[in-house]
Amino acid sequence: MKKISFLHTLLPLFAGTFALTVASCSDETLGDNANNGDNDAVVHFEINDAQEEILSRGGVLTRVANGSSQSQQELMGRKLEAQNAAGLDVCLIETTVEGVNPVKVDAGTRANIVNRMSLGDFSTTGIRGTAVSNINENWFNSAKTKNSGELYTPIRWSWYKPFGRFYAAYPESNIAYPDASGNVTVEFTTNPDVRQQVDFMTACSGDVQYATRFQAPKTSLNFRHALTAIRFAVGQNLSFDKTIKEITLKNVLLKSKYIISNKYDGTGAQWVSTGYNTRGDVKLDNLNYRTNENPNSIIRDVTKYSTGVRFENLKDNYTFYLIPQELTNKVTAVITFTDNTSISIPLKGSWEQGTTRTYKLSEKTSTWTYTLEATSPEAVAYNKTTSGNYGITSYRTAPDGTKKPIAWKITGYSEDNGATWTMNKPAWLRSLTKESGNGGTAAEQGVASLSNDVIDLAAKRNKELQDATPLGSAANPYNLSNNTGADAVQNTANCYVISAPGYYSIPLVYGNAIKNGATNASAYKSSAPVTNVTFGSPATTRDVILHTLVDHDGSPITDPWIEKTNGNANNGINGAQVVWADGANLVTLPSAPIYRDASGNAFVKFEVTKANLKSGNAVIAVKKGNTILWSWHLWFAPKNALTKIPVTNKQGKVFNFTEETLGWKPTAWKGTSYSAPRTVKIRVEQAIGNGGNKQEAVVTITQNDGVEKNEGSANMYQ
Repeated sequence: MKKISFLHTLLPLFAGTFALTVASCSDETLGDNANNGDNDAVVHFEINDAQEEILSRGGVLTRVANGSSQSQQELMGRKLEAQNAAGLDVCLIETTVEGVNPVKVDAGTRANIVNRMSLGDFSTTGIRGTAVSNINENWFNSAKTKNSGELYTPIRWSWYKPFGRFYAAYPESNIAYPDASGNVTVEFTTNPDVRQQVDFMTACSGDVQYATRFQAPKTSLNFRHALTAIRFAVGQNLSFDKTIKEITLKNVLLKSKYIISNKYDGTGAQWVSTGYNTRGDVKLDNLNYRTNENPNSIIRDVTKYSTGVRFENLKDNYTFYLIPQELTNKVTAVITFTDNTSISIPLKGSWEQGTTRTYKLSEKTSTWTYTLEATSPEAVAYNKTTSGNYGITSYRTAPDGTKKPIAWKITGYSEDNGATWTMNKPAWLRSLTKESGNGGTAAEQGVASLSNDVIDLAAKRNKELQDATPLGSAANPYNLSNNTGADAVQNTANCYVISAPGYYSIPLVYGNAIKNGATNASAYKSSAPVTNVTFGSPATTRDVILHTLVDHDGSPITDPWIEKTNGNANNGINGAQVVWADGANLVTLPSAPIYRDASGNAFVKFEVTKANLKSGNAVIAVKKGNTILWSWHLWFAPKNALTKIPVTNKQGKVFNFTEETLGWKPTAWKGTSYSAPRTVKIRVEQAIGNGGNKQEAVVTITQNDGVEKNEGSANMYQ
């Protein structure tokens, strides 16, 4: 079968394979009605807001209220220098308070802890168990729940599984069941439009017991804020009158994973951003807010709140709700005015969950403002040898607005996203038409010359197989059922992957009938019940389940070892042969291919020579006399061909697919020598700067990977 693929980094995922359908019946299935039938005991939640509950009692917010772990240093604030002040003598003053837009509740309203009108529907996931020590059975996932605590689809407590724990997330989210570490997680993605952002809150009920039958237990969800609230303000010392048009936070981490606490008090909750690198800009636009509107005022919707800076005014859609994250050398705030001038301020430190950060625009002692801006071209195709234009704008601005050009030059190249720098260009970046300039308010432009590195990937693949370290020896062949090649039989299979030349052996075992060193009877015996189906003409009723696989002679298999099944009926296997191959001489059999270990267990051995090793497939069989008893598929492919690719379906269930289709053999495969876009960062620097601190900027050149041709074949199984 010929197959053409257009992505050589993710080859076809799967092909058909021989399978035996096995159904099973468990006590849980038989007892569903008993476990889920207490009609009067419907799961219901009491909803609270941890932050508002503390404030309603006149208390003081601490790090515990929202599961926050921020350091005292992050609460002290700092002064942030503006890099591009557009002639303005400004900086940002940063302050942080505990809580997300905290508002003290008046004594007369303290009884109304939660404003359910502001909460809306949320999602709930439940797990349960027979004891508090084994609350680990998946119960229901991401069920839509009303802000009153009522599930849209009622779920009832089971008297036989009376212990439960519940996890909730607002707004509605996909809450994963506990992973192997017992963590329940939610992936959160930030909306780049600030006006469309909503607060993200989570809760856990802790352990709950259904103690009185037909009476649902009290189950409380104490919601806690998981994001950082960010607002902007104007200071009291601004001497200029400008109108703010928009505020943009650039290069913000937009997606991350949140571990919901397993406890009612919220301890243990945390963001885990490892592996998440989606960054982008979030913007609050159409502001029309004058810098001299009111000294020390929060930037707000003046059409709704014409005066005053009461905290409740911050609950409009002028508040940024963002994922807690590191800021230094990552995130920049850009304030743009209606006259199209703007200021750019690199942020420092970090945003902490459950806090509110305020950035106040203030004026400092006037001085020259140095501006260095770099624009990068779009990524080009693998077969393009010239990039688009990159541009460098370099100048300084006097307090009176006068602008003067500042010379610039390239000071380094980085291929690891800025982790290390060198003055040597990567080989694929042949040249740049502009490596230095005199500067000015108009961008100086250049282009990059790139190489076109297309190679024969099929030949490369074969060479890597041939050059791999040989395994085994004639006297001690590499046991393919053992992950180290040792003598012990660990896990047998119907197909074995070979990724290096050498001497190999296979235990004479039916398929995967040995698993983790022990008999895996389910490989040849089905636990499915008798399943009678009526069909045909005349109609005939028969059991359609093959309860036990049979050997070559039609006899039921009784033992994993081929020679030991049916009372050693097949004892005396004495030969082997290659019954099919899609390449010449992939397998070399010795004159005596069958040998036995000290326990009398039989193996077949063979050699794979370096000269003949290449991508392909072969089927090797063992026989007794001239009768073939069993065969195995040998797939000659790289080790990563079986790398797992997790895929989550609509119901949240994860399935693992392989990197390549079983038996995949590329026949005509040409593409780039690199399998992901290659990027170089080019650092430029101004000749002079304030106090010797020279401005730097980065141009990024990217050339995509690609495939010119990708043809091959995969096996079909029946």
